Amino acid sequence: MRGEEDSAARQIDLWFHVTEAAHVPAFLQLRRSVSVERAGLRCLMTSDGRVPRPDGLDPRIEWQVITGDKGGETETFFSRFQPKLCLWAGGRLMPGLIAEADRRGVALFLLDAIAESFETSFWRGSALFERRALKPFSAFLARDREGAAALRRLGVDEKDVQVTGRMQQGIPALGHDEDDLMKLTGAISSRPTWVAACLRAEELDIVLEAHRNASRSAHRLLLLLVPSDEEDVPAFKAALSQHGLRYSVWPDLEGLADEISQVLLADDPFEMGLWLRAAPVALLGCSLAPGLGGLNPFAAANLGSAILYGPNVGKHLDAYSHFAQAGGARIVRDVETLSAAVIQLSAPDRAAKMAMAAWELATEGAEVTDSVTSLVHDTLDHLGAP
Repeated sequence: MRGEEDSAARQIDLWFHVTEAAHVPAFLQLRRSVSVERAGLRCLMTSDGRVPRPDGLDPRIEWQVITGDKGGETETFFSRFQPKLCLWAGGRLMPGLIAEADRRGVALFLLDAIAESFETSFWRGSALFERRALKPFSAFLARDREGAAALRRLGVDEKDVQVTGRMQQGIPALGHDEDDLMKLTGAISSRPTWVAACLRAEELDIVLEAHRNASRSAHRLLLLLVPSDEEDVPAFKAALSQHGLRYSVWPDLEGLADEISQVLLADDPFEMGLWLRAAPVALLGCSLAPGLGGLNPFAAANLGSAILYGPNVGKHLDAYSHFAQAGGARIVRDVETLSAAVIQLSAPDRAAKMAMAAWELATEGAEVTDSVTSLVHDTLDHLGAP
């Protein structure tokens, strides 16, 4: 019976097990990276139920919830899937499932290990049991020194543990036209500048009023205003006039050069790489009004922006929280808090410090992805995967 079930099981090259919501986009990026050289990569993602299936998951990626670690569920799992390599992120190990994976010859790597995942009453049991639970793993990547210390206490040899930083999503740097950037930065010159990126119409009044307020303290302040939809440009022009703000429309830069214009209105949101490179401070739109969910902050962080964001970023909450904790992002809620943040960050040293914190966190994730990608390729080559 087992042989008949195994023969019908789906062949899986990469099995990702997630224990935090942030692991999902990180694994999806890793899959994209590995797929560059392995177009036919077959992937499975599992969770213990604490992380829900992500919306819009690529249908080519299998998704499975594993709620138990007993023999019956383990047998059912392996009757459906035959994975070659498992990347287990975080902790919360399932000893029965892992032991059966090891028995079946599945290569096992532990990634993003954190101390909290091994400090439950379960893991404070017998040292022998703890060692057996971790023994099948052949690679140990810890998020930080505390995670590495927890693994060492559980019997993992120090030389087998690497501290790689947080495993998190990154995003490729957005492109731009270098000639346009030179023209734009030349026209801006030394003016303090901030960008409101991918702004929705319902957020516009807060941003424009905040810019008016901030301009009273920073008289040369310039706002690059980027609608999320080019069809909103007429409405944005009307709002600028209603707020009494002088503006130019890209690519007309005459008003910037003589410092008459207070706002440069971008009519093409698809040139975001240009706008983010031209301003050291970025308010990421779709975050000030309820129900919008926010934008992925990694694009701005990769390009050296000090990040401002509103309270409605539910789609990317973990990412914003990490950037805020690192000092690379700051939440704003209304006209007063936004104008105060813009005034403070018009000081170049403050903006640079905040932007560096965001960039370091973003590139740390990219380094982890590169390291794991190389490890995955080597292992799959060894296992004979296509």
